[in-house]
Amino acid sequence: MTETTSASRETALDDTPGADRKAWATTGLGAFGALAMTSCCILPLVLVSFGVTGVFIAQLGVLYQYKWITFALSAAFIGYGFYKAYRPIPAEACADGACARPVNRTLMRSVLWIATVIVAVAMIFPYATPYILSY
Repeated sequence: MTETTSASRETALDDTPGADRKAWATTGLGAFGALAMTSCCILPLVLVSFGVTGVFIAQLGVLYQYKWITFALSAAFIGYGFYKAYRPIPAEACADGACARPVNRTLMRSVLWIATVIVAVAMIFPYATPYILSY
């Protein structure tokens, strides 16, 4: 009986507000990684469209060499965020009222899907640009 109680307590501790903060932190890091992915390719194009020019735009192209590092970090954070957003919460974890204020998983999932699309576009953009500009 003690083993089951301690096991359910460990599960309940995993779904505390601190765990919710970890899930949101991971989601935020995934979104930040997605924005970092756009800094070398898509962000300069968007800034030029809005009229921002100068040396600042040219220096963003230097970040292209770090594309694979930012992709790996973004993929890791987004993957862990999806794990935290889609894993089921066991019923015994909420039995003692630990889940009285559940985290808004719909918003978290939406942010993760948007970040995934941004990362995918940032990865495909350098290869698709010649075809887009040839028209």
